[in-house]
Amino acid sequence: MRSSPRSTRLLSAAISAAVVVQPSALHPQQSPTADCRHLPTAAAGAAVPNDNRERAGSWVDDTLLLRLTVRQAAWYPEGPNGCAVPAHAFSEEGHDATIPGPLIRVRAGAAVHATLRNTLHDTLWVRGLQDRNGDSLVVTPIAPGAAHAFQFRAITPGTFYYWATRRSDVRQLTADEDGQLVGGLIVDPSDASAEDRVFVLTRWKPATAERERPFELNAINGLSWPHTERLDLVAGAPVRWRVINASNDGHLMHLHGFYFRVLALGDATRNDAFRRARRGALLVTEAMAPGWTMQLEWTPERPGNWIFHCHIVAHMSPAQRLDRMPSASAIAAAAARTHTHNAEHDMAGLVLGVVVRPATSTASAAAETPRRRLRVFANTREGVFGTRPGFAFILQEGEAPPPTDSIRIPGTPIVLTRDEPVEIVVMNRLAQPLAVHWHGLELESYFDGVAGWSGVGGSIAPAIAPGDSFIVRLTPPRAGTFIYHVHNEHHEELASGLYGALLVLEPGQRYDSSRDLVFVVADAGPGVVRSAGRPPFLNGNASPAPVDLVAGETYRLRFIHITANDAQRVTLRGPGAVEWRALARDGADYAPHLATLHPPRNEAGPGTTFDFEFTPTLAGEYLLGVDTFAAGGQVAGNPTVVTIRVRER
Repeated sequence: MRSSPRSTRLLSAAISAAVVVQPSALHPQQSPTADCRHLPTAAAGAAVPNDNRERAGSWVDDTLLLRLTVRQAAWYPEGPNGCAVPAHAFSEEGHDATIPGPLIRVRAGAAVHATLRNTLHDTLWVRGLQDRNGDSLVVTPIAPGAAHAFQFRAITPGTFYYWATRRSDVRQLTADEDGQLVGGLIVDPSDASAEDRVFVLTRWKPATAERERPFELNAINGLSWPHTERLDLVAGAPVRWRVINASNDGHLMHLHGFYFRVLALGDATRNDAFRRARRGALLVTEAMAPGWTMQLEWTPERPGNWIFHCHIVAHMSPAQRLDRMPSASAIAAAAARTHTHNAEHDMAGLVLGVVVRPATSTASAAAETPRRRLRVFANTREGVFGTRPGFAFILQEGEAPPPTDSIRIPGTPIVLTRDEPVEIVVMNRLAQPLAVHWHGLELESYFDGVAGWSGVGGSIAPAIAPGDSFIVRLTPPRAGTFIYHVHNEHHEELASGLYGALLVLEPGQRYDSSRDLVFVVADAGPGVVRSAGRPPFLNGNASPAPVDLVAGETYRLRFIHITANDAQRVTLRGPGAVEWRALARDGADYAPHLATLHPPRNEAGPGTTFDFEFTPTLAGEYLLGVDTFAAGGQVAGNPTVVTIRVRER
């Protein structure tokens, strides 16, 4: 049995020996070591990744002077030894092209004088080089070889961006060669500190993408994991980030191990356009539609290695590596698919490594506390999904372990108690290594579940080998609705059943499944094509059994969204006026002013949980529906519907 560290003292020793992982080199080489023959030819000039720490331009009094150029470039999203793909990129005149473009950052009231020169053979349509004092953006065409002067005074504080395309009818960035033509435009309040980080998310797809095996690559500040920056933070020091989704796809940005607060959620024209009513709520995952921006703050309380990533599997999957493209050579593709069971190989795309160092003074080691002990088995059974196997997490509930082929999808709900120490022994009966993430829980890094990354210093948690086990020790500090699910997956194990509800109750509270209803929304097995509209599973079934309730009684409805890639819309309809009260999001209770009654409709994506309180006032038949979102936010396909039968007392 592979065990975790035996005491807090050992963990403290590991913390004191922590080593901070340094970010990748910023200047790509011109002769990569990878086999790049399957990629289209890129321009000779390399585009340098831009970590958005340096402000572009120069100052004369209160005026920022900036000379920009758009040109062809070779983009190296996989670091100095990776392959290049063709891209159009911004640059400051006299400097390397950068992806994303040069950061324009000023204080409110400053004037901006920017000249943009177009060296491409096509007309450019430029947006965003203006103040955001209205609801629309000026679209400025620049002919090939021409330049245009933009002059404005930045009055409106916020997180914005500028971008360009070769099409006049495009309202947001694309994923073609123009997909990297974007740069941050940050306007700080005149009396505020500018100590935050800016992360720009972009996307690339080859022009000849195959329909049956589509390929995409997603990047943060010009790089794809594991080449993205490793953030060096100090425990206890507050952090503020600005995230710009400059891609043509939505993202669900998830922080491991901690909660954050969204300060502003906006779009291309407004700094805080959405969800003002939820401002101040604690979250672990926030949705960002194409073109949205987000400003957030959080405090890393515990040292260790963590990640901030998009919870859409396609945006964090190693399938984004350039050597896994359908057109890559068979030898290169086979080598790329060799699993090392290490986070640096088993993920790619929108993942940031967060390394939290201990503060100068560290607390003394606490005495070991007796713990409640649970045993969870990862099982498999052949032929659950046609010719494909099913997987499941099964909790041992008696003296004997469950049979090796016992399956329940979703996995057995795990019910814990706030502030009660618990030890969960995960037994891996699968044929492949396993990692389990305890989504939303505030715990020590070593137990977070990102194999090959979670931990501190030289004490890094491995994957659980077949036939081996791993001990997770945690003490949940809050009651709420959480998730446990597979991480570092290799072959659609998530969609095949490796997920389950994790409920934390208040001390003295007992779980009553007749009044506390859990609805786990997941893919209807492996092989689900993204946005295809296939009805999702609701508690492991696309045709769930009816639910019986009593009029006048109050129920807690817990929704857990753990599909691989799709978002969902949940609605509840019935006789008369139907309402429910929002109680919690991501395991954290809403403040009283947010816990309001409203019509029962909610939109959510992978890696989120929502709790509602529902009191049916009239007897009759209610319908709880779960629809899948397709591209552009439209509902696709038929919903999964569960009938709720409400009887009189």
